[in-house]
Amino acid sequence: MRRASRVGERALLAELLEIWRRPPRANLPVGPGDDAAVIALSGNTVLTVDSIVAGQDWLPDQTPPDAVGHRAAAVNLSDLAAMGAVPRFLLVALELGADDDVDDVLEAAVGLARLCDPLNVTVIGGDIGIGAGPQRWTVTAVGEQRGHLLTRSCTRPGHRVWLVGDVGRAGLGLHALLHGRDDRQLRACIEAHLRPQPLIAAGLRLAELPGPIGAIDVSDGLWLDAARLAGESRCALRIQLPRPSWMSPERETLCRELGWDWRDGCATGGDDYALLVTAPWEQDVAAALAGVCAAVPIGIAEVGEGVQMDVDSRRLAGPPQGYLHGD
Repeated sequence: MRRASRVGERALLAELLEIWRRPPRANLPVGPGDDAAVIALSGNTVLTVDSIVAGQDWLPDQTPPDAVGHRAAAVNLSDLAAMGAVPRFLLVALELGADDDVDDVLEAAVGLARLCDPLNVTVIGGDIGIGAGPQRWTVTAVGEQRGHLLTRSCTRPGHRVWLVGDVGRAGLGLHALLHGRDDRQLRACIEAHLRPQPLIAAGLRLAELPGPIGAIDVSDGLWLDAARLAGESRCALRIQLPRPSWMSPERETLCRELGWDWRDGCATGGDDYALLVTAPWEQDVAAALAGVCAAVPIGIAEVGEGVQMDVDSRRLAGPPQGYLHGD
């Protein structure tokens, strides 16, 4: 094993830059290698930053190294999708433990590139630190506004609430990993946890629609993220989430075996990276996203505050639940 402390920052940086090296781009006058990168964008610049930490955001012993890099990029690209922005660039800051395996880090870098390349997203710089650990990937994503911005504050009473993508699958996948289960029926759920797919194309299509479109990426649980959107828009949401299409009878049986309540999991499980979208009643979001991503109407915005959450006709009680750091 090549330990990070023995390879050192300079050699590791050279290997990472080789993985992330891309042909020159007109909108990147100065790329990696200088004190700072220089970018040229024509529209409003959309920025987001997030970190993932070993043992907190991924299971080190059960997560393939390439999935770590994939996740580091995906969590930020999903934020750009929720804004309706075109992803352009990433800045990557790595904090490594002295005994971290450099070859695993390089495989993670390949995983990041594998997600970014089809989207024409380029790594333009960052930082490396080698210390006590745990391993941390901090990514800043840079996007560009092309259509309407999708924001959490656009929702109005009378708007329909839509779910774009799936919820619950990643939570079941994580639960399966924690219990050492890899049944054939669970593999797609495990993949949804390990390598979440940001809904970039859906976000860009939504940004082309007329009228105010509200959106938030569902990363900490549908119920909690719905409450955040409702709070920013100063309205109430009444949500009736149907039984998800991915919940087969076989998977429901496995949920019972694992002691995982799929109804609670669909409402509160994190790492879905679906989009919760609100739009004027006459706007058919499912038709607008046909051929791009599945969308289903799940509720309505009303005057008031808070979120009423029903899953498969069962009312969930108490305040909104989901994943919060420190809880």
